[in-house]
Amino acid sequence: MDLPTLAATGIGTLPFQEAETSLDLVARTCPELPFWPQLVRRHPREDMILQAVDGLPLLETDEADHRVLVRAENREEALTRFYQHFLDSDWDYFALPAAAASAWEPFLERARTDASFGPDFLKAQIVGPVTFGLAVRTSEGRTLLEDPELREVVVKGLGAKAAWLAGRIIETGRTPLIFFDEPALTGFGSAFSTLSRDDVVSWLDEAADIARSVGPVRVGVHICGNTDWGVIASTRLDVINFDAFGYLDHFLLYPAQIARFLDQGGWLAWGIVPTLEFTGQEKTGDLAAKLRSGWKQLAGRGLDPDLIRTRSLLTPACGVGGLTEENARAVFNLLAQVREILLV
Repeated sequence: MDLPTLAATGIGTLPFQEAETSLDLVARTCPELPFWPQLVRRHPREDMILQAVDGLPLLETDEADHRVLVRAENREEALTRFYQHFLDSDWDYFALPAAAASAWEPFLERARTDASFGPDFLKAQIVGPVTFGLAVRTSEGRTLLEDPELREVVVKGLGAKAAWLAGRIIETGRTPLIFFDEPALTGFGSAFSTLSRDDVVSWLDEAADIARSVGPVRVGVHICGNTDWGVIASTRLDVINFDAFGYLDHFLLYPAQIARFLDQGGWLAWGIVPTLEFTGQEKTGDLAAKLRSGWKQLAGRGLDPDLIRTRSLLTPACGVGGLTEENARAVFNLLAQVREILLV
């Protein structure tokens, strides 16, 4: 089953305190592809990094200082326990605790009790291995990606968390779309990035394959800044989500790679409504025209215009957890209105 063409969905974070308030907004503005809301103002553990710690060995959260600590003791024992659960496909071991995902169970319950809430697909998200691996450091100041054993844990563990999310969605009778959020890939490919192309592709592909091990799962990546889109398009991911409001021109520099990605069954999720740059003065017609202009430029470089449109989803540029509640609602209202224009 294909994803719904031009369906609107969200990146994840919302500024509300209550799950039901968040889900009401999601249901109204993203009915075809509802997303699980992360309520980042409700609890420190809803932060994308702290949220992902449970089940990963040698890590513990320090909520007061808003960081993750790496323990040095009993390393071998902790790694052995991790791999026992991973190799047994014990995805429940990698579940997100309620404090880190307060809207998760209400999200699933809404799907179980409302057939119109994502009739075919539901979206969830987890931090990606590059972002998590660079954000957490050992007591010696090394990132987890610099430690071969912990790097493997990060890739496999976050893949396992994606598999757990996907499995719970499958239980509702929907097909999961799971995004890995990778803000740390902003700037990848520049002279300031030391990440290897092959490593990034390998880590994303491995995590995605783990998520797909539970059934018919679509996997995407969200990157909120500019990156080497040619490399991202060479992965086996199903969806690439980017800030089309701020970085459309940069994305259009990769027509051959985008064409190959689409030809292989990939989808593009265009983050056309600004978030951090949101002013409240944006016009739906202008945003729709900007996106159509981008599509036209790709078509002018040899891409099939019908394929571009058919394989497109619509999102805000990034999460809206840092906006006011009023502006968050306005962003999603704009998103729904832009979708209506593009459907004509």
